[in-house]
Amino acid sequence: MEFIYYIIGAILVISGLIFAVTLTKKKRSQKYKSDIVKLFEAACKKKNITEYKMEYVKKDTHDFYFEDESNIYYIKIINNFSNQEICINNAIKWQLRKLGDRNEKLVFVEGVEPLMRLDLTHQEKKEHKLFIVYPNVTALLKVINECEMVFVYPDTDVYGAKVISYKKLVEDLDLLEV
Repeated sequence: MEFIYYIIGAILVISGLIFAVTLTKKKRSQKYKSDIVKLFEAACKKKNITEYKMEYVKKDTHDFYFEDESNIYYIKIINNFSNQEICINNAIKWQLRKLGDRNEKLVFVEGVEPLMRLDLTHQEKKEHKLFIVYPNVTALLKVINECEMVFVYPDTDVYGAKVISYKKLVEDLDLLEV
């Protein structure tokens, strides 16, 4: 009879853990959506822009769409809650790495390719492809050739896109061309 109590207890503990993980993921998702919208609202307020459109779209190519009178941003969020380093091997293969980790398994950033391959065709407004690493990144690196890497800064062109951490954008709203 005691065995049944142990089984019931184990089931309750596992159910509680599953519930906690699901709730945490949902709160993180809601928080990053709110944070990105607030970031663009603050940038517009700082530059006295009142006419703009900011929306969460969650398409294959991008997660957010921002438009003002002269700019259009297609924004993809790269979740990096473990604050790993990102190494941009080429336009569509971006690798996540932990500093000092000698693990042979390669882990790549998901969802980069659709936005990188998106054709920008709007003639009247300046279009931007923006990848925001949320919330932060240890280091952003771009492979130049087999023997050379460079750091990626907010003004670095990454195959026609910009890659900036959310933390860096919060510190300097002028990095957004709104």
